[in-house]
Amino acid sequence: MRKRSEKVLSPVTSQRKILYVLGMVNVLIIIILSFLSPTFTTYGNLTAVLSRMSELSMLAIAETIVLISGGFDLSIGSIMALSGALCGKLYVMGIPFHIVLILALLSGVAVGGLNAFLVVSLNLQPFIVTLATMSIVRSIVYGILKGIVLADFPEKFLDLGYVYVFKIPLLFLIVVGTAVVIIILLKKTVIGRYIFAMGANERTAYLSGIFVNRIKFFVYCLSGLICAIAGLLFTIRIRAIIPDAGINAPLEVITAVLIGGTAITGGKGSVLGSLLGILAMYLLLNGFNLLGLNPFWNIIILGIILIYVVGQENILKSLRQRRLIQSR
Repeated sequence: MRKRSEKVLSPVTSQRKILYVLGMVNVLIIIILSFLSPTFTTYGNLTAVLSRMSELSMLAIAETIVLISGGFDLSIGSIMALSGALCGKLYVMGIPFHIVLILALLSGVAVGGLNAFLVVSLNLQPFIVTLATMSIVRSIVYGILKGIVLADFPEKFLDLGYVYVFKIPLLFLIVVGTAVVIIILLKKTVIGRYIFAMGANERTAYLSGIFVNRIKFFVYCLSGLICAIAGLLFTIRIRAIIPDAGINAPLEVITAVLIGGTAITGGKGSVLGSLLGILAMYLLLNGFNLLGLNPFWNIIILGIILIYVVGQENILKSLRQRRLIQSR
């Protein structure tokens, strides 16, 4: 018989707690950096942060959907690079730009569909499948660009990076719009409930009559589409596409998504939490740059945070066991 009654938090309460903590962390980072650097809170710097985080925010939304469904996707950065590379290459070949945009977006859907096919039809682990497609797609990008930076895009397309609506960058507003659509999809639709159910327990979802394989195809294709949009946003922001675009994205995005409360085992997650995780990461990176610190330390910190987030339950369990042993 237990001497103490343990309070168990529901998934909704737990997620709200994570969002609250993340929100406070972001506020704390802003306050600290505003004291350390007088230029941090300027309008130009803050809007630059919002613009820079646009493509990784889109990737975070995509990864959140996949993780909630019980899957995994390491190919997000490569899909982003493929979208931009195809966009530039096809435009140089003389294809009308509106068709180029459609083909660039379809490339993301195609890679997502390939991931789903390999996971569903061959019953392979998503981690292995997307690790392989990440390498394959990245090699295709290198083959398309041949090691050069491609900057031949229509000026009207690139000038979207200078568009502001109510003094907010258009690129960030696209992220907000996408996030709202996906939140509604996950929270207010039958498909969203199926995605959560499949992530929580795929076998139970299947026995309940959910077409699990169809949902997997939908999730990976949707993820690929969002990643392709991220590639276009990246191209607009830097006014070019580079072969190594998004090469570090899996580590950065997955860290932010897990920090945001999305479970690596599936069935639990929040788009808003993922975006708050991305925001915290970019605020820190921006602070590092303003203070003249080496930005590579940011990647090291992200790696340490990822280890803690993934293994926190085991870490806390080990600490409790040690305290129990010491108290005897």
